[in-house]
Amino acid sequence: MGQPQFPPLPKAATLADLDVCLQHLGKRPLKLIAEAVQPAVNESLWRDTLWTFAAAGDAITDKKLLPFPADSFQFSIANEHSKQDFHLHAGVLEIYASHSRMELLFENGAVEENLDVPSGVLIVPPGVPHQVRLHGITFVFQVAVNGGSVHDDRVSVPRRGPAEARG
Repeated sequence: MGQPQFPPLPKAATLADLDVCLQHLGKRPLKLIAEAVQPAVNESLWRDTLWTFAAAGDAITDKKLLPFPADSFQFSIANEHSKQDFHLHAGVLEIYASHSRMELLFENGAVEENLDVPSGVLIVPPGVPHQVRLHGITFVFQVAVNGGSVHDDRVSVPRRGPAEARG
């Protein structure tokens, strides 16, 4: 497989525009780089230098995405409304970066633990069952390791309850 082809222009998005778009998306994160444009979720090709989106009322009618068909990397924006279930990635490293608080619930062997990051960077390696709660705009980077892909690597897993975690 050759090098991925990117448009010959730099790309930029303002935090204000990203924030407004996220407010419209509710629980869904906003993908800026992913495997392919998904018209079913109102994505279209990001051609211009500046990222844009369009809305009608509370609904997003278009948001730009830079496709990365190699699917070894994805870049998203999330916020305090973005939700995720307890899950793991078999071959994907997740990196969260935020000026806001991030709370990580994760399994460490048979024990459920919490990690509270007031602001900064949170890195979750492949194979760690976890759930992240965000408290503001957060940049999320997903990187496939060992030649894998990002798209279908996520697996929802049941959470150990506190009683199970102790016993």
